[in-house]
Amino acid sequence: MPFPSEVHTISFSSSSSHHHETILFTLGKTPVTFAGLLDFLLIIILGLIIKGLVRRAFEKRAANQRNPQGEHLMKMFSTFSGYLILLLTAMIALENLGIQVTSLEGVLGVVGLGFGIGLQGVAANIIALFVILMEKSIQVGDLIELDGVLGSVKEIRPRSTTIMSRDNVAIIIPNSHFITNKVINWSHLDKKIRLHLNVGIGMDVAMLDRARSSMLDVALAHPEVLPNPAPVVWFKDFGESSFDLELVFWVRDGILRHTVISDLNFALAERFQKENIELPYPYRMVILKSVPEPLARSPVFTEGARGSSVKAE
Repeated sequence: MPFPSEVHTISFSSSSSHHHETILFTLGKTPVTFAGLLDFLLIIILGLIIKGLVRRAFEKRAANQRNPQGEHLMKMFSTFSGYLILLLTAMIALENLGIQVTSLEGVLGVVGLGFGIGLQGVAANIIALFVILMEKSIQVGDLIELDGVLGSVKEIRPRSTTIMSRDNVAIIIPNSHFITNKVINWSHLDKKIRLHLNVGIGMDVAMLDRARSSMLDVALAHPEVLPNPAPVVWFKDFGESSFDLELVFWVRDGILRHTVISDLNFALAERFQKENIELPYPYRMVILKSVPEPLARSPVFTEGARGSSVKAE
């Protein structure tokens, strides 16, 4: 008999609809039903799946980057896109649950103001990070000098950058410091740099050519000194007691500059000794207008030693 069967079907459907519309609890003044809670969970799960897919896509692109800077940029995009997806997912899920996000604007505004005041430094560092990554002014592995600190960039993170000094000391510097202060990047566009080594020799004109040849030979013998551009020696100045020369040369990697200069100093000292090139010693000519009688009788002030520079009255 079809009539009772039809009644039974309608009765089951009505019972199922009533079950889904049953109020489980109230959130403030908003009733939460079984169907609304189920949709909320499904939206959250869907958002997490999308977040995972986006994260894996950025990580795949990061792995294909040829330089560490591009890899860091892709990882940062992955992190921020994940936060954005979670925020949008939460807003959609709350709206679907019946909670009007617009009604929370006042509370969120006060909370956001408090966080904004407390996290101004963090926000400045994050913005500075994007500037650094987009301009590529500083990259992992660069040799930089900031506020008298010389070191290699080891890691660039959202808030700070880690620099390893030559003494193997890790220095943590906020990212905003890089865009508000002068930074010397010794390896920004090219790792090779030109160095200057000042050398003073005795004031003997006959030794100038020998000193220049010795300095060029020592420079070219070092494995880190580039033959092209070739090293040169400049006659820099006439010192008080020396001829001041300057050795100008290029090295392959700026990070080795202190080591190369030290090696050349050792080699030049040995080479000058072999070539009998004297190093200057400061001397002064003193003219005494009057000499005490006991001192005038001293052998130091004999007529031969006194010469024209010492005159006793």
